[in-house]
Parts: sequence; C-alpha cells; structure tokens
Amino acid sequence: MTIRNREPEARTRRRAEAGFSIVEMLLVLAIMGIFITFAGPAFTESYRAYKVRSAAQELSVAIRAVRQVAVSTRAASNLLVNTAGGSYSWTDAKGKTRNWALPVGVSFISATPSTITFVTNGTVSTGSAAIVLQGTVNGSRADRWTLTLNTVGQVTSSFSMVAP
Repeated sequence: MTIRNREPEARTRRRAEAGFSIVEMLLVLAIMGIFITFAGPAFTESYRAYKVRSAAQELSVAIRAVRQVAVSTRAASNLLVNTAGGSYSWTDAKGKTRNWALPVGVSFISATPSTITFVTNGTVSTGSAAIVLQGTVNGSRADRWTLTLNTVGQVTSSFSMVAP
C-alpha cells in the first residue's frame, strides 16, 4: 500500500512543475517589448537603406545587360532613364521592352544623359554618363548612390550619406 501512496504524490509534483509560471511569462514579454522598442527603428532604417542600395545594383545590372544586348545582337542598344517618373527601360535581345520602376522612397537625382546608347563593340556612343539615386533613410540621413559609366562601358558605383 505504500507504493500506491507514493505514485499520486509523484504525479502531482510533476504536474505542478510542468510549464511556465505567469511571472516568468510576463518577464519574457517585458524583455521582448523593450527589445522591439529599441530595435524596431533600426530595422526600419536598415530596410530603407537596403531599398536604395538594391535599386542602384539593379540599375547597374540593367546597364550591363543593355551593353551585352548591343554586343550580342550587333546593333545599337539604348537605356532610357525617366528621372521625373522614377523609371528606366531598355529592349532585350528578343526585342521585348523591359520597364523598371524605382522602389517607393527612392528617386533619381540626375541622369546625364537620359539616354545611354551602346554600340556593337560595347562602347558608349553618347560619351560617359552619370546616374544618381537617392533615398531618405531617416530625418537626418539620405543614402545617395552614383553610377558612373565610362566610354568603354565600365560601370562603377559610389556611395555617400547626405542630408535629405
């Protein structure tokens, strides 16, 4: 009979020890709240900076693609930059027009010239070009990317932080 008396006591003890107490749960929620309060704005700023950087990288890839189309099709190929509309377009090797819009919050500051023409050997017939993109990260900082294209078709990019 002593064995039967010990079993219910062990089961009761295990049930009481299972799970978390309300104090432990509230403590975890408080710590998470503090973390989110301080980390949330940093994540938002990182995302805005990412949008500007990725827009510059996508435009750089498009410039290289337009150059490749000119070389592979042995015909001049153009990249048209619409600074007011925040978009750019080009025609691929199959003759399909590719239109790209900048993400919300990212804009063109300048594009000189607004039409970049590559000839059959991959050089730029319109001379060197510069395209500047900018996006506001927070109230005191904007990220600016400048894509520079030389006459032989080489694209370089530079980054700077400026006041919005």
